[in-house]
Amino acid sequence: MKRREFLISAMQFAPLLIIGGCGYKPISQYSSDILGDKVFVDVKIDAVEPDNGVFLKEEIMRTLRTRLDTQVVSNKKEADSVILVPKYHFSYSALNYDNNGYVIRYRVHTDITFDIITKKGKYHKVIHIDEDVGIKASSLTSSIARDTAIHYSIKKAMDKLIAFISQKGYLN
Repeated sequence: MKRREFLISAMQFAPLLIIGGCGYKPISQYSSDILGDKVFVDVKIDAVEPDNGVFLKEEIMRTLRTRLDTQVVSNKKEADSVILVPKYHFSYSALNYDNNGYVIRYRVHTDITFDIITKKGKYHKVIHIDEDVGIKASSLTSSIARDTAIHYSIKKAMDKLIAFISQKGYLN
C-alpha cells in the first residue's frame, strides 16, 4: 500500500514541478530584457572594406532575428534600442610558408566596436577574434579562404555579442 501512496503523491507533485519549472530563462529572454522588441542596426561602412561592412550588418540583423527573436527595424525612431558599429577592422598575418615562399596559413584578426543604446543604459563592447586559415598556393583559393575566414570571425563575434547582451540582461 505504501508504494501506491508514493505513486499518487508523486503524480500530484509532478504537475507542480512542471508548472513551477526550475527558473530557467532562455538567453533570448535576457537579451530581450535589455534590447526590447525592436532594434535598429547601423554599421559605418569602411571605404577600404565595404563588402565586409555589408556582411557584418547582415549578420547582426540575422542574429537578432533568428537567435534572439527580435524585430530589426529600418527607422531609428521606431526602435526600442540601437546597435551601432562605428568601426571594424580586419587584418592578416602570415603564419606558415611553403617551400617556394608562398603563404599557406595565415591569421585573420578581427576587431569590431559595438555601441548599444537601450532604455536601460548605454553599453560599449569591443570584440577581438583571431581566425587561422590554411590555404593552397592559388590567388582565387586564398581570396575565397580569406573571405570565409572573415565571415566565420564575424559569426564568432556575434556569439560574443549575444553573450555580452545576455549577461547585461541577467545582471539587471
